[in-house]
Amino acid sequence: MARWLLVHPPLLGPAILQPLAAELRRRGHSVQVPDLRAAVATAPGWPERWTAAAATGPADVVLGFSGAGVTLPAVAVAGAARRVVWVDALMPARSGVTAPDEEIRSLVTPLIRGGRIADWTTWWGPDALDELIPDARLRAAVRAEGHELPADFYDVPVPVPTAWPEGGARYVQLSLAYDGAAEEARSRGWPVTGTGTGAHLDVASDPGRVADLLG
Repeated sequence: MARWLLVHPPLLGPAILQPLAAELRRRGHSVQVPDLRAAVATAPGWPERWTAAAATGPADVVLGFSGAGVTLPAVAVAGAARRVVWVDALMPARSGVTAPDEEIRSLVTPLIRGGRIADWTTWWGPDALDELIPDARLRAAVRAEGHELPADFYDVPVPVPTAWPEGGARYVQLSLAYDGAAEEARSRGWPVTGTGTGAHLDVASDPGRVADLLG
């Protein structure tokens, strides 16, 4: 049995990772999925608040999904983890700080209203989430956790610790959108699993397959 810490992305709440958490528990593991939304209510200092809130106790494995990827080295250090798993997640810089992503900044600029970025669950139109998350109860839980990030959220660089357990890093690719991140992981010598032929939200809709890929 391993102690897993699952880290949701800043744009979503912990509900998106609950199916995977349930699957890991079914396989005999201990799993924590902290709610980190309060850490991103304001932009300045959010990476430090995020790391402190995520470190709920010692963990053997830290897993991050999507936008949580840039925070994983710091969270792994705070939780004294030996293994770190990226699941269809953004890659951190090799050292120093992870600079704000220009692609996401361009994407969210038209979605800013009143100093806040629109709730992610509304980005793709009223019916898109029905297709992305077929399970009605899970979809309702994800929607209920919808929140708006501050407009300057993606202006904040995320520090990378000088030492973290990179020897235990692993990348799991679910969708083609993360081809570049998976290739970067390979270039660093990390094991990469998954073909990238699934969907980004398979982490919620097909947790058994994702758990198999975790190794």
